[in-house]
Amino acid sequence: MSEEGRETSRAIEEAAAQWVARLDRAPLTTAEDRQLHDWLRGDPRRRGAFMRARALWLRPDLIAAADARPTQHRAQPSPVPAGSRRAARTRPRTRSARLRQWLGALAASLLLVVFVLVTVPVPTAYATAKGEMRRIPLTGGSTLTLNTDSRVDVYEETDHVRVKVRRGEVLVEAVGGERPLTVEIDGRHLEAGAATFVVRKLQGTRTQVVVQNGTVNLPARSVGQGPLLANTRASLGRAVADVDVATLSAEQMQRELAWREGKLAFRGETLADAAAEFARYNDASIEIADPQLAKAPITGLFAANNPAGFSRAVAGVFGARVRHEARGKIVIED
Repeated sequence: MSEEGRETSRAIEEAAAQWVARLDRAPLTTAEDRQLHDWLRGDPRRRGAFMRARALWLRPDLIAAADARPTQHRAQPSPVPAGSRRAARTRPRTRSARLRQWLGALAASLLLVVFVLVTVPVPTAYATAKGEMRRIPLTGGSTLTLNTDSRVDVYEETDHVRVKVRRGEVLVEAVGGERPLTVEIDGRHLEAGAATFVVRKLQGTRTQVVVQNGTVNLPARSVGQGPLLANTRASLGRAVADVDVATLSAEQMQRELAWREGKLAFRGETLADAAAEFARYNDASIEIADPQLAKAPITGLFAANNPAGFSRAVAGVFGARVRHEARGKIVIED
C-alpha cells in the first residue's frame, strides 16, 4: 500500500499475475471464482492489470516481438555519414519499424479484449419500467419475477447461477438441484436450495429479504442468525452483521406479496407513505396538501395502477376532496 493507503500499481500487477497463474493450474472453485470477480470489481486499475497479465501469459511472443524489432534496428550502427543517400534511405525503415511496433501493440490490444470477453463472465441485464412486471426463467428451472422499476444482472456461470439485484423488488423461486442459485445484494451473497423469497432494494430504506418458504442462507459473518426460515423477514444494514429478523404472520406475508397480484396492501401506514408507494408504480403522483392529513393511517387493499381510485377512496373516508392538476398530479386537500 502507498502512504496514502491506496493500493500500489506494483501490488495490483503482482496480484493479477497470481490470479492468471492460478487460472492456468485448474478451473477455479466457486469460492475462488467469486473472489476473482470481487477483486476485479475493486480498484479500476485491476481489470487492466489482469488483461495485461493474461495476454503475457498466453502470448508472450507477440509483445516481445513488438518490442524487440525497433530495439534491434536502433542498435545497428550506421556505416555511412549523416546526409548521404544511404542514410536518407534508413528513415523509411525507421518509420516501418515504428509501424510494425504499432501493429504489434494493436494486435496485443485486440487479444486482450478477446481474453477478457472469454475469461470474465458478462451478465445479462433484465429491467422493468414503472408499473411493469416481468417473469424471467433461469437455467436449471428457477425463475425471477421483477416488480415495478427493478433491475437485475444474471450471470450464467459454469456450475451455478448468480443474480445481482441492482434495484427494486424481485421474487425469487429457486428449485435447487445441480445448478444452485446465489443472489447478490449489497455485497452479500444469499444462497438458497428450494425456496421462494423476495429481495427488496428501495432507495432510502434498508434492504429486506422476505422468505415465503424454504430456507435462505446468509453470509457466515451475519450470524448469530443462522439461515432465514419460512415466514420471516430480514432487514439488512450496511454492516454484514447488521441483520434484524422478524417472524411474519400469514396476514403479514399476504400483504408482503400482494404486489404479485397488482395490489398494494396497507395496514396502518400513513397516507404520505401510501402516496410514496403509489409513486413507485405510476407516473401520476399523489400529493397530500394538509400535513396533518398526511400523517393519518390508512388500511385497505388497492389496485397499484389506480392512484385516482385510491385518492377518491381516501377523500371519502377523511372528508377531503380531490383535485387533478397538469401532468397527472393528484392533490388531496381539505
